[in-house]
Amino acid sequence: MAPLQLQMASPTRAASTSQPWYAPHRELRTAAAARTARMLAETLASSGGLEADPAEHELFVALHTCAFRAARAGRKGRDGVTQKRLWSERWETIRSAIVERNIGLVYSMIGRFGSRQLDEDDLLSEAMYALTRAVDRFNPWRGFKFSTYACNVIARALMRRGKQENHYRRLFPVQHDMNFERPSPSPDTTTELYRERLRHILDNNIGELSGLETKILSHRFPGTRGPRMTFQEIGEVVGLSKERVRQLQNGALNKLRDALETDPVLK
Repeated sequence: MAPLQLQMASPTRAASTSQPWYAPHRELRTAAAARTARMLAETLASSGGLEADPAEHELFVALHTCAFRAARAGRKGRDGVTQKRLWSERWETIRSAIVERNIGLVYSMIGRFGSRQLDEDDLLSEAMYALTRAVDRFNPWRGFKFSTYACNVIARALMRRGKQENHYRRLFPVQHDMNFERPSPSPDTTTELYRERLRHILDNNIGELSGLETKILSHRFPGTRGPRMTFQEIGEVVGLSKERVRQLQNGALNKLRDALETDPVLK
């Protein structure tokens, strides 16, 4: 765990904590939110830790509450300096706990979207920085799960870093590096991300396809399950004209396109 802590604390990559960001919300102004945030931070900072694992939303509300209180205290002149420091320290404590709680996302995204041309330390540093940035910018009141948002941020950071490395190697080729002389093919990570999200949409019927639309698509795009059927052949199976089958297919594809366009991971 020690190397990972060094990555998290790197002064060159860590997000600035001088003025923590918060998403404005009326809940932040309540005394109850302040008490909860203070209790969570103090308990996390103690050696005993929390008896029960708090919910994700509760942690992020406490994080934003600390940022809000720190910002408000900072406007009170000298009297607010101490309060600002205390709330900033509480924000840092909760932030670190959230990062540690979601470290598994880092390794998961490295396995899926990490470039083979980067060493493990570079990938880990890039992914950890993306995770901390996701924690700093996540809005808990928008209705998305943090894991969905963080996976998007980490995946995009890894893909961007891989493209930068490819561009650098095209500009500065190294002829005598054995690792460069035997390059391994890298997958099209952008395409793979879209395929993964499409499978997620289909498996959970996020596009709200009807049973008939699903059946038509399965016959038109069978993958490895069998030969692709024509509109005429599908029409004979489902008892519709080939033109009607074509219309249903196009309608189903439009639903899937709309679901992909609104997918939070691809935004």
